[in-house]
Amino acid sequence: MHRTLQSEKGMALLMALGAIVIIGVLIGGVVFVTTQDYRVGSNTVRQARAEAAAELGLNRLPQDWNLADNQRLRVGDTLTKSYTAPRGASVKVTVTKVSGVAFWAVSEGTAGALGSQATARRRYGTMFRLDMPQMNFLGAITTQGNTTVNGNVTVNGNDAPPAGWTACGTSGQNVAGAAISPTTTATVNGSVTINGSPQELITPAASDTNTYFNYGSSNYQSLAATANLTYAGGTLLTGIAPLVVGGVCQASLVPANWGEPTHATPATPCESYFPIIHVLGDLKVTTGRGQGILLVDGDFTVAGNFTFDGAVIARVQVSDDVALSGNTSLLYSSCALISALSASAYPKQAKERGWVDVY
Repeated sequence: MHRTLQSEKGMALLMALGAIVIIGVLIGGVVFVTTQDYRVGSNTVRQARAEAAAELGLNRLPQDWNLADNQRLRVGDTLTKSYTAPRGASVKVTVTKVSGVAFWAVSEGTAGALGSQATARRRYGTMFRLDMPQMNFLGAITTQGNTTVNGNVTVNGNDAPPAGWTACGTSGQNVAGAAISPTTTATVNGSVTINGSPQELITPAASDTNTYFNYGSSNYQSLAATANLTYAGGTLLTGIAPLVVGGVCQASLVPANWGEPTHATPATPCESYFPIIHVLGDLKVTTGRGQGILLVDGDFTVAGNFTFDGAVIARVQVSDDVALSGNTSLLYSSCALISALSASAYPKQAKERGWVDVY
């Protein structure tokens, strides 16, 4: 017996509902995949912007560096700099001083809405070192000419901070008391005391002009070109002393202000001022005090009570004698030299193992 369905009402509805379900699933899958792809793409873009912002912070830091921070910051001190990057990104750079010439900088770039899931962050760290002149200090005094001593002269190459420089400590980087060339002769008409490690060093480096005029990536000419103070040859200076007005060191207004080498607690304003001084010929100083780098294109004569902490380079003729007279003391201090040489130096990224991807 053959049975035949009399009615198929409702079948079209079932098929339509099934088709709708299938289409909805397909559309839902497409929407899900598209949304995920959009989110991945957006996150990648924000991450790239955060990376670019972090790199920007490290690149901007040397350009916007404040030279006053070289002396103001102590080991362990930090400072923060903020910058705005393109497309709404931002960056914060935290700088920590880790030694007298080294700084650890962490740059954190942020892109996207802060505090939401649509925020990307990237953090890079870099070691910076102050790009200061690499002078070869062979002794407390280094000379290639003959030396004449008249009076009571003390030369000490044992490393010690100047009096009152409590932030220095002791490095123990002793040098020779006197470093001379093999052809140098000394004439003593008085009393001379020499200490150091060794007391006297006879070395060809003392007769090499590179020792006096080439300093790594810089030289005498380039250093003189950045001088804060310039004097004509034949200048006579009397009473060099720091000047403070309204609690501010008047560095640019007074040509005879060479900083304050007598440090105190609390610090006075001119203690952080280490000028580069260039004299276009002979210089004679009678009284006063100063600090920094002194470049003399001729003879340098000191008469009277004068104190200077830093590096002194006098371009005398090879045939000229180096004369030390009166109650003269030449004392070596690596702290004073680093302070003087680094005061006008800008930071530069370390060459080896200086960069790290923090996260």
